[in-house]
Amino acid sequence: EHITSTEHALMLLRQFQATLQRESLKDDLESKFLVIFQNYGVDLETVQRLYEKQKVSPPTVRNSPPVTGNVMWARQLMRRIERPMEQFKENPALMATKESKKLIKVYNKIARTIVEFETLWHLAWTKGIEAAKSGLQATLLVRHPNTGRLHVNFDREILQLLRETKCLMRMGQEVPESAKMVLAQEEKFKLHFNLLSHAISEYERVMKGIMPIAEPLLKP
Repeated sequence: EHITSTEHALMLLRQFQATLQRESLKDDLESKFLVIFQNYGVDLETVQRLYEKQKVSPPTVRNSPPVTGNVMWARQLMRRIERPMEQFKENPALMATKESKKLIKVYNKIARTIVEFETLWHLAWTKGIEAAKSGLQATLLVRHPNTGRLHVNFDREILQLLRETKCLMRMGQEVPESAKMVLAQEEKFKLHFNLLSHAISEYERVMKGIMPIAEPLLKP
């Protein structure tokens, strides 16, 4: 009565199943399996409602990049319905009932929707890799239009690409070779950024010690 999840309920039944051998008790356990499977239908409805409610702006892990956050959310929903279904499938008698076939159809529909959601996010990111890489061709140093100060022009899209690639690879997600090639150069990018930032700082330090009349001669 106090079991809090389908997965937990199945785990407890498996433990009893391994120890109880009497036929009467086995029949009782089978009836419990059926009850849990019926309650699993409520889990499916809950996940479906959550998906529809949150799909536009899913709750994501703090500081996770957008694609990774959406993929993680989709996989969490998928785990909630997939793990119990894998255990139910180990019970052929349960799977043969008329009611189970209805629930399986509902499960397949929800699972397909969640997988498509993840696939679309991953596909959109893959298509945007080349556009993000174009930032590597940008001018390295630029002047601020208002202050005239020099800045290192390191495209934020490259940083985002690096973060997404690392996070998705940790999750076991396939990433294109082009993204892996950019990631392989991460340390080089950081080194160049730091060297250029230091050069700008030194330039500004030196310029502060120059007499105003001589400044125009030293400007790049």
